[in-house]
Amino acid sequence: MTHIEYSKTPSSEADMLPAYVPLLLFEIERTDYLINKPGKETGVISPTGRNIKKIWVTGTLTSYEPGRHGDIIRVSDPTGAANFFLRPHAPEGYEKEDLAPPLFISITARPEKETGSSNTGIRWVVEALKITTKQDRDAWIVAAASSLIQNLWMMKSSLNSEEGDPQVREAQRHYRTRNEQLKFFAENAEKALRVIKEPGPPIDPAELILSIIKEQSGPRGVHLDDILKGTRREALADDIVRDIIRALVLEDEIYQPAPGYLKLL
Repeated sequence: MTHIEYSKTPSSEADMLPAYVPLLLFEIERTDYLINKPGKETGVISPTGRNIKKIWVTGTLTSYEPGRHGDIIRVSDPTGAANFFLRPHAPEGYEKEDLAPPLFISITARPEKETGSSNTGIRWVVEALKITTKQDRDAWIVAAASSLIQNLWMMKSSLNSEEGDPQVREAQRHYRTRNEQLKFFAENAEKALRVIKEPGPPIDPAELILSIIKEQSGPRGVHLDDILKGTRREALADDIVRDIIRALVLEDEIYQPAPGYLKLL
């Protein structure tokens, strides 16, 4: 798969790979080897020897800063945090108000040379974005940690011999890799995996909608747009939410006191 559309459905490894590499954020923070050749797609070589043109990240949106030429979002995972650049338009299917931290999101991004910087100045540009769930974040951690460990074995083998993948050896020269760094990388994979816990009970969409209406209801009730903002945070698709609302109206659980507004009976 070479392109991913904006969507509200939860992300999965099958959605994102193989074109997008799952990369823990501590490694993104340390990546400064930019490959920027005229006429070719920009890429990077990461500290673990991966030649990367596109990445896949799932984590917590911790800040959203509007800008004149584009917006900056900051995403964190258990190993670190990194900034990503959004082109000056809201992601398809979302309003900017929907992306209010804290929020689990999944993004794909590509590197580009930062304007006015040296050749090592890297800006990560978001290509696709989804509001997602903790369960999806946990699945991404497993994919990213597994990918990291696999590359660490290649790095270790290369360090202990005179042969090895030329790309891995180039990364070792650039980042001055030693066995102590490989241990640090492995510890970060373990650190990320430790946050994964057994999933809780599944969310009941109808109960979620009713709770939003109960908590946010004013004299006229709650507007549908405000309900959708809450359900999107749980990665529920808008068409499913609307179907459930219609069912709740038919079951006399809620009613419409005014067009576009909903209230508990």
